[in-house]
Amino acid sequence: MENTGSNSIRAKPWLAPNAQAGSYALGMLGLEERKLLYHLTRNTYSGEGAVVELGAFCGASTCCLAAGLRDNPQAVGRRIHSYDSFIANEPYLVDFIRTQFYEPIEQGQSFAAIFRRATAQVEDLIEVHEGDLLEQTWASEIPIEILFVDVAKTLALSGKVLTDFFGQLIPHKSIVIHQDFYHPTAFYLPVVMDFLMDHFSIIEAGRDWSVAFRLEKEIPREKLEIASRYRFSFRQQHAALARMMNRVGTPGRDYLRLSNCALIGTAFGESPFRAALNLATRRAKITADQVWLDGLAWCSEFRAARIRTRLYGSPSLMPLPTTLDKAYHMSLKIPPAVADMMGALFARNELVI
Repeated sequence: MENTGSNSIRAKPWLAPNAQAGSYALGMLGLEERKLLYHLTRNTYSGEGAVVELGAFCGASTCCLAAGLRDNPQAVGRRIHSYDSFIANEPYLVDFIRTQFYEPIEQGQSFAAIFRRATAQVEDLIEVHEGDLLEQTWASEIPIEILFVDVAKTLALSGKVLTDFFGQLIPHKSIVIHQDFYHPTAFYLPVVMDFLMDHFSIIEAGRDWSVAFRLEKEIPREKLEIASRYRFSFRQQHAALARMMNRVGTPGRDYLRLSNCALIGTAFGESPFRAALNLATRRAKITADQVWLDGLAWCSEFRAARIRTRLYGSPSLMPLPTTLDKAYHMSLKIPPAVADMMGALFARNELVI
């Protein structure tokens, strides 16, 4: 017999016309993401495992998740495990806090007090884990049933999530929500999830920036280690994004076109990025979608060195594209019939450079 969680996932209560959001606390979450989080903890969560939030920021997602726990009779005694450094280490975080909370914060300062105030009404449902996630771990013997990920802003943090938290998920039950899935600079998230798709199914292909997955079977430890090291070639990453485009459908396919542009720009620089962006905007089926427009706004400020620094710590630490990668990238610019032929050769590693 199916459990109520499985039935809830099939029903997708977060899509109902009268779906609740749980909380409208200030934050960067969209309305549809709030509904998703609330209903996952309200209707899908069984209480078998923990609810873990990696990247709490000022508490918007925390409040939505906690509201769902509060309204779920199976969640009595459970709390949200909220992880964040609570340090405004990026200019966009400083700008948001200044404009939305009217706090005179400077880069590098803590916003923990803002989080505490924002979550005061549900503080009894939260266990805060403050500090750099790279220096923390999941120490509990309780498995993780719902994992909200909004902290994987670098490859190191993404790897930490994979090695320390994905291994604690429950097969056939656990839900992973990637909040940055459609952000162009986080192109590695759909690449990694493509690598792991033998173990996951997509239960929600797009609520604002977020995509939700359910773990269907256990992931071998060695596979998580490979994913965490992220040593995929350019052509492997490009192919992974193409497969994920097919899985998520519209409008996610167009969002991932921008992720593909960021991948190309990170590997080959601004000029190839602009060429890819021009092609992506011509091929896109959506024009007035807010996620698409926000993605385009981000693309307008793309700088390869900045993204390389953010992902790898320094541009010099990024692995250089191989000769085969460069040839593959060139093949993307030629007529489709020739590209298909070359693609088949690349797939079999028969093309000699």
